[in-house]
Amino acid sequence: MTALPALGFLRQSRPRAEIHLLTGSLLEEVASCSAPVDRVIAVPERDLTHNLRRVRLLGLTLRLRRERYDQVYLMHRVLPLRLMMLATGAGQRTGFGGSGTGLNRVVPFETGAPEHDALRYARLMGWVGTSPLEMPCAALPAEASRRALELLGGSADRVAVNPGGGRSSIRNMDRKRWPPERFLEIIRRLDSVGQATALVGSAGDRGVLGDLPHGLPPSSLDLIGRTSVLEAAAVLSHCRALLTNDSGLMHLAGLVGTPTVALFGPTDPSRIGVFPASARHRAVVPCSVPCHPCYPLGRGMDCGRADCMLAIPVDRVWEELRDLLDHGEPGR
Repeated sequence: MTALPALGFLRQSRPRAEIHLLTGSLLEEVASCSAPVDRVIAVPERDLTHNLRRVRLLGLTLRLRRERYDQVYLMHRVLPLRLMMLATGAGQRTGFGGSGTGLNRVVPFETGAPEHDALRYARLMGWVGTSPLEMPCAALPAEASRRALELLGGSADRVAVNPGGGRSSIRNMDRKRWPPERFLEIIRRLDSVGQATALVGSAGDRGVLGDLPHGLPPSSLDLIGRTSVLEAAAVLSHCRALLTNDSGLMHLAGLVGTPTVALFGPTDPSRIGVFPASARHRAVVPCSVPCHPCYPLGRGMDCGRADCMLAIPVDRVWEELRDLLDHGEPGR
């Protein structure tokens, strides 16, 4: 999703080009209603990350080759995708990295200064900073919106809470999660002031939540594992705000215009927070952990603790969320 502003720049700079987006299957529906492209091509994430399934990429590679692309941009630095881009036969193949395997134009991934991923991807496509980047708006299907309101019990006045996340098809970063019992404390405080909530997340989050779902007050809904990614976006679009770990749902909320309070430990919000940054998107980081942030800077990758997340106190998150609800919602 952080690539969407770059795609918007590409569309503006090449208005007559036919642009195709290759993305993971999980994001196919969201990309189809938000990415400024002519076609979305989806590939199962496991086909990219599991050695025994990569043979399935051969058929996709042949399909891409038949498109006879003039130019391809590769936003990931993994070798199988580089080789796939080489096999497309495109005359210009641009990507990140220190070597040119599979590419004939290499762009440095780091510039020596802090840089948000959205800006990095735009730079890959030739953006030089002279024009503003904007996040495209998602035109969610009416059926997804109807289903979301049904799941929310007809109410559009809830605060969404995402206590999971931290996992992808290529990486498991459990230490990006704030403790479940602290999320539960925030939910109970919201309930005490008359604010209903809704738990959101994927079915895979169930295993890391402990007893949190069993301790919910009656005003809270448990929607974890009950939505597709597109329906989750629609649910968020109907909520007052989202309290979340650094996760894909955080970026979905930004895409549909829902204010966020996001908790960051190993990661840096200036690099991977909601784009563009604004007062409606609050980042809470630990104050006294010298190794924060450690990712993706190459430090602490084997850290077995979550000291950075534990250093974020409940009271601080509560104050940030209350202030957002009191002052940060205008413009929705």
